[in-house]
Amino acid sequence: MPVQKDSTPAAKLIPYQSWPPRYSAAELAEFAKVHPEMVLCYWRLGLIRAAEQEQQDPLFDDDALFLLKQMEQLRKEYSLSLRALRLLAQFLQAQEG
Repeated sequence: MPVQKDSTPAAKLIPYQSWPPRYSAAELAEFAKVHPEMVLCYWRLGLIRAAEQEQQDPLFDDDALFLLKQMEQLRKEYSLSLRALRLLAQFLQAQEG
C-alpha cells in the first residue's frame, strides 16, 4: 500500500534573540534574600557591577546575582564585614592580573 504524504506544512522556525535579564536592586535583593539597601552597598563599593544604568537606578544581570549570593554566603559563614569583602575582592583581582 503506498504511503500518503502529509499535506500540512512543516513547522516554521522563528528566530528568537534572548536578552540577558536585567534586575532592579529590589529584584536582586529578593532573589538573594537580602535587603535592597545591601545590594546598593555592594554596588557602591564596587563589589558587584551594574549591567546598565537606567536614569539613577542600576540594573543588574545574572553575574551580579551570582556574586551577591557568594559574598553574602562568605559574609554570613565567616562573619566578614563589607570592608573585608572589598579587601578580599581587591586581592583576588590583583592575583588575576
